[in-house]
Amino acid sequence: MSEMALAVRPLADDMMTGMAQIEEHEAWPLLSRLPVMLMVQIGLTRIRVSDLLELKAGQVLTSEWSELRDVPLSAGQVRLGWSEFEVSSQRLSVRLTQLA
Repeated sequence: MSEMALAVRPLADDMMTGMAQIEEHEAWPLLSRLPVMLMVQIGLTRIRVSDLLELKAGQVLTSEWSELRDVPLSAGQVRLGWSEFEVSSQRLSVRLTQLA
């Protein structure tokens, strides 16, 4: 994977105000601890259900997604930002690069 420099833009002032209001809500202590499933998705072309059923440990699937493009990061139907894949200590991770 090639090295690339990515910039993360700061939150706008009006977004920061909204965040402060959320944290002041009486339910925030409970809401802030709720688990959220994050998703990163890239399209795989020319793959069939039978291919997925035959997957083996360590097998690699190819995609036409460019390694230079960031991957969308979502929680349900809400786009949170953009991310990139990173391998660290034999684990695949996702690094947030830009907020939506």
